[in-house]
Amino acid sequence: MSILPLLRRLTPPVRASWLRLQGRDISYVERVRFLQELKVHESLCSSFIPDGKFLVYHYGKPLLRVDKANTKDAIVWLTFTEMKNYYPELLSSYVLLDVSEEGKPRYSVQVGGIPSYTKEKLEDETGGIFTDLRLGLFMVNWQEAHILSRANCVHMWNKNNAFCGKCGAPTKRNAAGYSRKCTSCDMTHYPSSAPVGIVLVTDPEHQHIVLVRQPRHPQGMYSCVAGFSDVGESLEETVRREVAEEVGIEVSKVTYIASQHWPFPGSLMSGCFAEVEKQSLDIDKDELQDARWFSKEEVGTALARIDANPNLRLRGNPSGELFVPPPGAIAFHLISHWFKGTPVQEINQHIY
Repeated sequence: MSILPLLRRLTPPVRASWLRLQGRDISYVERVRFLQELKVHESLCSSFIPDGKFLVYHYGKPLLRVDKANTKDAIVWLTFTEMKNYYPELLSSYVLLDVSEEGKPRYSVQVGGIPSYTKEKLEDETGGIFTDLRLGLFMVNWQEAHILSRANCVHMWNKNNAFCGKCGAPTKRNAAGYSRKCTSCDMTHYPSSAPVGIVLVTDPEHQHIVLVRQPRHPQGMYSCVAGFSDVGESLEETVRREVAEEVGIEVSKVTYIASQHWPFPGSLMSGCFAEVEKQSLDIDKDELQDARWFSKEEVGTALARIDANPNLRLRGNPSGELFVPPPGAIAFHLISHWFKGTPVQEINQHIY
């Protein structure tokens, strides 16, 4: 017997009130309110699964069309029927992601347990490849990078919170996958993000910036200073401390620009500018491999280099010539808008 009729019979009055949104572009407010209803009402969330689209993960790797990198078609979205053909157990491993502009709920499914021949069939028939997430984030646009990040983090949060942090008893997830309730003490747990400050340090004349290189960066890549917030710190305090720790200078005039969710390990990265007179750097060699002041001319060349060849982020630059993170990272936007001279109050609207 098909499960579709059963799912669609759930909460018919409530479901009907939201079905009117289907098939047309809906406003941001309508999407947010619909998403909240799906998160908190178990049967409503379940009833819309047959109408949804599904992003597929296999052991933390999203299904992407590599040949469609940096286009709107990079993510492979499957219908409920298509998903059931490949993974009949999808109802036990899906999580809710968002609501599309057309009013369609979108979900993600982990299919790590499928046989290798099913995995190969899934890739062959969709034209997708299960891609390392770090690489995948730079193959999609800014908005879709957030979708990939959210899906991975909600999946991982559910995996890592199968037991209550208060009493140790098993927890049970809600239909959306956005909360887990302890089966013993009734405590409800919710996913959260770790705050990170990421900062582009510039001289007051805006002719030079500080970029740093970590050992794990591909050859030639430099990025912005970044680090986790300590308990009790403001964003401004985090930025000042991280710059002092990593490159040994004291910045002033910290200005917030924009933020980005990042799935390693589940961070909310708040991007800032900060100023300091150009001076010698005292590098923390335990954290960094290198750090330097770069001129506007050097930065312009580095931006042109990553724009011409985004795959540098994947394999590095054998020549060692400078390049910066590609557009999927907030560091790129901080660096590129500094180079363009975009007014600070306008940068956010250019990114989003």
